[in-house]
Amino acid sequence: MADTGKKEYYEKKPGFVVKSGTVQKISGKTIDYAVYTDHSQGFEFTQDGEHRQVTNKTSYDLSGVDGTDRVPAKIIRAVKGDIIIECQDGEIVLRGKNIRLEAIDGSGEVTIVSGKQISLNAPIQNLKGGVSNTVMTNSASTGALATDTTGVMQNSQSSGAEECEGSILSKLLSLAKKFQSFLE
Repeated sequence: MADTGKKEYYEKKPGFVVKSGTVQKISGKTIDYAVYTDHSQGFEFTQDGEHRQVTNKTSYDLSGVDGTDRVPAKIIRAVKGDIIIECQDGEIVLRGKNIRLEAIDGSGEVTIVSGKQISLNAPIQNLKGGVSNTVMTNSASTGALATDTTGVMQNSQSSGAEECEGSILSKLLSLAKKFQSFLE
């Protein structure tokens, strides 16, 4: 028969403390196993399955020193739930030979949101998809040494003023011009 009594362990050593079965004062969670230094650095596992690690400056993780090609040096996997990487006062830099962002689900998406600017800088930029929508509330500029636009069914340009100011006849002629290749 298993012993279901509460078991607590606390041992203070010079420079660090080891805990088990005690209740954490801040979160109220029961510690499964924890080691903390006198400078409040360390790690803990709680009985409800959480893991916390605290370091006062840089946390440095080195993997793959003796790795081989085609074998990942680091994997972070969440079976359920989200993964959040947050930097409260600084930058997040992803650096590598190649960087890929992939939404693997058929209904997945990749969203980039910025309050100031999104900048793409590469010698070749390719966009491929079924529909491309660009909406600007102020202005849109395109510049290049050579610019080609092609539309298999239709390739048209207009300003909003033209369509509002034109007569019914000019609107009909514009419509006929738009669909001329389709009607032929």
